[in-house]
Amino acid sequence: MKILLVSERDELRGYIRRNFMPRGAEIIQYYNPIKAMDNLDEVDPDVVLFSALDFPRHWKPFLVFLRDSKAREQCVFVILTGDEFDHEEADKAQTLQVNGIVHERLQDQRELARLKELVNRYRDIGDSRTERRLVPTEVDRVGLVFTHPSRLEIICGGIEDLSAAGVSFVPSDRRKTMDLQVGTRVDVCSLRVGANAIAFPANIVRNERSVSLAFDRLTDAQRSLIRSYVDGHAERELHRVASETPTAVEEI
Repeated sequence: MKILLVSERDELRGYIRRNFMPRGAEIIQYYNPIKAMDNLDEVDPDVVLFSALDFPRHWKPFLVFLRDSKAREQCVFVILTGDEFDHEEADKAQTLQVNGIVHERLQDQRELARLKELVNRYRDIGDSRTERRLVPTEVDRVGLVFTHPSRLEIICGGIEDLSAAGVSFVPSDRRKTMDLQVGTRVDVCSLRVGANAIAFPANIVRNERSVSLAFDRLTDAQRSLIRSYVDGHAERELHRVASETPTAVEEI
Protein backbone atom coordinates (compact mmCIF):
# COMPACT_ATOMS: atom_id res chain seq x y z
CA MET A 1 0.00 0.00 0.00
CA LYS A 2 1.30 3.44 -0.98
CA ILE A 3 0.36 6.42 1.22
CA LEU A 4 0.78 10.00 -0.01
CA LEU A 5 1.02 12.51 2.86
CA VAL A 6 0.56 16.18 1.96
CA SER A 7 1.77 18.21 4.94
CA GLU A 8 4.38 20.81 5.86
CA ARG A 9 5.28 19.01 9.09
CA ASP A 10 7.39 15.92 9.64
CA GLU A 11 5.67 15.07 12.92
CA LEU A 12 2.62 13.72 11.09
CA ARG A 13 4.87 11.54 8.95
CA GLY A 14 6.39 10.13 12.14
CA TYR A 15 3.03 9.00 13.52
CA ILE A 16 1.97 7.52 10.20
CA ARG A 17 5.31 5.81 9.64
CA ARG A 18 5.28 4.12 13.05
CA ASN A 19 1.76 2.83 12.64
CA PHE A 20 1.52 1.95 8.95
CA MET A 21 5.02 1.03 7.78
CA PRO A 22 5.19 -2.11 9.95
CA ARG A 23 2.14 -3.24 7.97
CA GLY A 24 4.02 -2.88 4.69
CA ALA A 25 2.98 0.65 3.69
CA GLU A 26 5.22 3.02 1.74
CA ILE A 27 4.99 6.63 2.96
CA ILE A 28 5.65 9.46 0.47
CA GLN A 29 5.48 13.04 1.78
CA TYR A 30 5.02 16.20 -0.26
CA TYR A 31 5.48 19.57 1.40
CA ASN A 32 3.90 21.40 -1.54
CA PRO A 33 0.33 20.45 -2.57
CA ILE A 34 0.73 21.78 -6.11
CA LYS A 35 3.79 19.61 -6.68
CA ALA A 36 1.95 16.65 -5.18
CA MET A 37 -0.90 17.24 -7.61
CA ASP A 38 1.49 17.46 -10.55
CA ASN A 39 3.07 14.13 -9.60
CA LEU A 40 -0.13 12.33 -8.68
CA ASP A 41 -0.13 10.02 -11.70
CA GLU A 42 3.51 9.13 -11.13
CA VAL A 43 3.08 8.44 -7.41
CA ASP A 44 -0.22 6.57 -7.97
CA PRO A 45 -1.14 6.39 -4.25
CA ASP A 46 -3.63 4.04 -2.66
CA VAL A 47 -4.26 6.52 0.15
CA VAL A 48 -3.92 10.31 0.34
CA LEU A 49 -3.67 11.94 3.77
CA PHE A 50 -4.06 15.69 3.31
CA SER A 51 -3.46 18.25 6.09
CA ALA A 52 -6.21 20.86 5.89
CA LEU A 53 -4.52 22.64 8.79
CA ASP A 54 -1.38 23.20 6.70
CA PHE A 55 -3.18 23.81 3.40
CA PRO A 56 -6.78 24.95 4.08
CA ARG A 57 -7.25 26.30 0.52
CA HIS A 58 -5.78 23.37 -1.39
CA TRP A 59 -7.60 20.21 -0.28
CA LYS A 60 -10.70 20.98 -2.39
CA PRO A 61 -8.95 21.46 -5.78
CA PHE A 62 -6.68 18.51 -4.98
CA LEU A 63 -9.66 16.27 -4.23
CA VAL A 64 -11.53 17.41 -7.37
CA PHE A 65 -8.43 16.64 -9.44
CA LEU A 66 -8.04 13.22 -7.83
CA ARG A 67 -11.68 12.25 -8.32
CA ASP A 68 -11.45 13.07 -12.03
CA SER A 69 -9.36 9.93 -12.41
CA LYS A 70 -9.97 7.80 -9.31
CA ALA A 71 -13.20 6.99 -7.47
CA ARG A 72 -13.51 6.72 -3.69
CA GLU A 73 -13.04 2.95 -3.87
CA GLN A 74 -9.85 3.29 -5.94
CA CYS A 75 -8.02 5.90 -3.89
CA VAL A 76 -8.77 6.76 -0.27
CA PHE A 77 -8.67 10.51 0.52
CA VAL A 78 -8.59 11.48 4.19
CA ILE A 79 -8.58 15.08 5.40
CA LEU A 80 -6.46 15.63 8.52
CA THR A 81 -7.97 18.57 10.36
CA GLY A 82 -7.42 20.90 13.26
CA ASP A 83 -10.10 22.27 15.57
CA GLU A 84 -11.35 24.88 13.11
CA PHE A 85 -12.77 22.48 10.50
CA ASP A 86 -16.50 23.21 10.72
CA HIS A 87 -19.68 21.54 9.45
CA GLU A 88 -19.76 23.66 6.27
CA GLU A 89 -16.34 22.36 5.28
CA ALA A 90 -17.46 18.83 6.14
CA ASP A 91 -20.48 19.23 3.85
CA LYS A 92 -18.20 20.35 1.01
CA ALA A 93 -15.92 17.38 1.65
CA GLN A 94 -18.86 14.99 1.43
CA THR A 95 -20.00 16.52 -1.86
CA LEU A 96 -16.48 16.15 -3.28
CA GLN A 97 -16.43 12.43 -2.31
CA VAL A 98 -13.91 12.46 0.50
CA ASN A 99 -13.49 9.11 2.21
CA GLY A 100 -13.03 10.51 5.68
CA ILE A 101 -12.18 13.29 8.09
CA VAL A 102 -9.87 12.63 11.05
CA HIS A 103 -8.40 15.04 13.57
CA GLU A 104 -4.65 15.16 13.03
CA ARG A 105 -4.01 14.66 16.74
CA LEU A 106 -2.64 11.21 15.95
CA GLN A 107 -0.76 10.92 19.23
CA ASP A 108 -4.27 10.34 20.63
CA GLN A 109 -4.80 6.59 20.39
CA ARG A 110 -8.50 7.07 19.74
CA GLU A 111 -7.88 9.29 16.71
CA LEU A 112 -5.20 6.91 15.46
CA ALA A 113 -7.58 3.96 15.80
CA ARG A 114 -10.17 5.86 13.77
CA LEU A 115 -7.67 6.53 10.99
CA LYS A 116 -6.65 2.86 10.89
CA GLU A 117 -10.27 1.75 10.85
CA LEU A 118 -11.07 4.12 8.02
CA VAL A 119 -8.13 3.10 5.83
CA ASN A 120 -8.73 -0.57 6.55
CA ARG A 121 -12.31 -0.15 5.36
CA TYR A 122 -10.94 0.37 1.83
CA ARG A 123 -7.43 -1.11 1.94
CA ASP A 124 -5.97 -4.11 3.77
CA ILE A 125 -3.46 -2.70 6.28
CA GLY A 126 -2.50 -6.08 7.65
CA ASP A 127 -4.56 -5.94 10.83
CA SER A 128 -4.56 -9.42 12.35
CA ARG A 129 -8.06 -8.99 13.79
CA THR A 130 -10.72 -10.84 11.85
CA GLU A 131 -13.49 -8.43 12.87
CA ARG A 132 -13.72 -4.67 12.59
CA ARG A 133 -13.47 -2.88 15.93
CA LEU A 134 -15.54 0.01 17.20
CA VAL A 135 -13.84 2.47 19.55
CA PRO A 136 -17.00 4.20 20.85
CA THR A 137 -17.46 7.96 20.64
CA GLU A 138 -20.39 10.18 21.55
CA VAL A 139 -22.28 9.06 18.43
CA ASP A 140 -22.33 5.42 19.52
CA ARG A 141 -24.90 3.96 21.87
CA VAL A 142 -23.29 0.82 23.27
CA GLY A 143 -23.17 -0.71 26.72
CA LEU A 144 -22.50 -3.98 28.48
CA VAL A 145 -23.48 -5.53 31.79
CA PHE A 146 -22.90 -9.08 32.90
CA THR A 147 -23.57 -11.26 35.91
CA HIS A 148 -20.66 -12.42 38.03
CA PRO A 149 -20.65 -16.22 37.57
CA SER A 150 -20.30 -17.11 41.26
CA ARG A 151 -21.71 -14.16 43.23
CA LEU A 152 -24.50 -13.46 40.70
CA GLU A 153 -23.74 -9.75 41.09
CA ILE A 154 -24.41 -7.33 38.24
CA ILE A 155 -21.15 -5.90 36.83
CA CYS A 156 -21.43 -2.51 35.12
CA GLY A 157 -18.84 -0.40 33.33
CA GLY A 158 -17.81 1.10 30.02
CA ILE A 159 -16.81 -0.34 26.66
CA GLU A 160 -13.30 0.45 25.38
CA ASP A 161 -13.73 -1.33 22.08
CA LEU A 162 -16.25 -3.71 20.56
CA SER A 163 -16.37 -6.15 17.67
CA ALA A 164 -18.47 -9.14 16.71
CA ALA A 165 -15.70 -11.28 18.21
CA GLY A 166 -15.62 -9.71 21.67
CA VAL A 167 -15.37 -6.65 23.87
CA SER A 168 -12.85 -4.82 26.05
CA PHE A 169 -14.71 -3.63 29.13
CA VAL A 170 -13.66 -1.36 32.01
CA PRO A 171 -15.67 -2.19 35.14
CA SER A 172 -17.03 0.67 37.23
CA ASP A 173 -15.68 -1.07 40.34
CA ARG A 174 -12.49 -3.00 39.59
CA ARG A 175 -12.72 -4.87 42.91
CA LYS A 176 -15.81 -6.73 41.72
CA THR A 177 -13.96 -8.41 38.84
CA MET A 178 -10.51 -9.04 40.32
CA ASP A 179 -11.34 -12.67 41.11
CA LEU A 180 -12.41 -13.56 37.57
CA GLN A 181 -9.91 -15.99 36.04
CA VAL A 182 -9.05 -16.28 32.36
CA GLY A 183 -11.23 -19.02 30.91
CA THR A 184 -14.14 -18.32 33.26
CA ARG A 185 -17.53 -18.71 31.65
CA VAL A 186 -19.92 -15.79 32.03
CA ASP A 187 -23.38 -17.21 31.48
CA VAL A 188 -25.29 -13.96 31.21
CA CYS A 189 -24.03 -10.93 29.24
CA SER A 190 -26.35 -8.19 28.05
CA LEU A 191 -25.04 -5.98 25.24
CA ARG A 192 -26.72 -2.84 23.95
CA VAL A 193 -25.97 -1.84 20.36
CA GLY A 194 -27.98 1.16 19.26
CA ALA A 195 -31.66 0.54 19.88
CA ASN A 196 -31.16 -3.22 20.33
CA ALA A 197 -30.21 -5.33 23.34
CA ILE A 198 -29.00 -8.91 23.04
CA ALA A 199 -28.10 -11.52 25.67
CA PHE A 200 -25.60 -14.35 25.37
CA PRO A 201 -22.81 -16.18 27.27
CA ALA A 202 -19.12 -15.22 26.90
CA ASN A 203 -15.64 -16.22 28.09
CA ILE A 204 -13.10 -14.16 30.03
CA VAL A 205 -9.93 -14.03 27.91
CA ARG A 206 -8.09 -11.25 29.78
CA ASN A 207 -8.45 -9.61 33.17
CA GLU A 208 -6.06 -6.75 33.83
CA ARG A 209 -6.97 -3.06 33.91
CA SER A 210 -9.84 -3.98 31.62
CA VAL A 211 -11.74 -7.22 31.18
CA SER A 212 -11.85 -8.80 27.72
CA LEU A 213 -14.66 -11.18 26.86
CA ALA A 214 -14.83 -13.39 23.78
CA PHE A 215 -18.19 -13.79 22.07
CA ASP A 216 -18.00 -17.44 21.01
CA ARG A 217 -21.68 -18.34 21.42
CA LEU A 218 -23.40 -15.65 19.37
CA THR A 219 -26.14 -16.60 16.96
CA ASP A 220 -25.69 -15.57 13.33
CA ALA A 221 -28.33 -12.88 13.80
CA GLN A 222 -26.59 -11.47 16.88
CA ARG A 223 -23.19 -11.39 15.19
CA SER A 224 -24.69 -9.72 12.13
CA LEU A 225 -26.34 -7.08 14.32
CA ILE A 226 -23.04 -6.17 15.99
CA ARG A 227 -21.17 -6.07 12.66
CA SER A 228 -23.81 -3.82 11.15
CA TYR A 229 -23.61 -1.39 14.06
CA VAL A 230 -19.80 -1.32 14.01
CA ASP A 231 -19.81 -0.69 10.25
CA GLY A 232 -22.34 2.13 10.70
CA HIS A 233 -20.01 4.20 12.89
CA ALA A 234 -18.67 6.25 9.99
CA GLU A 235 -22.17 7.21 8.86
CA ARG A 236 -23.13 8.25 12.41
CA GLU A 237 -20.02 10.44 12.58
CA LEU A 238 -20.94 12.00 9.25
CA HIS A 239 -24.37 12.98 10.56
CA ARG A 240 -22.75 14.52 13.64
CA VAL A 241 -20.22 16.50 11.61
CA ALA A 242 -22.93 17.71 9.24
CA SER A 243 -25.17 18.96 12.06
CA GLU A 244 -22.67 20.42 14.52
CA THR A 245 -19.53 22.50 14.71
CA PRO A 246 -17.20 19.87 16.20
CA THR A 247 -13.95 20.25 18.11
CA ALA A 248 -12.66 17.08 16.51
CA VAL A 249 -14.04 15.45 13.37
CA GLU A 250 -13.67 11.94 12.17
CA GLU A 251 -14.16 9.71 9.16
CA ILE A 252 -17.01 9.86 6.72
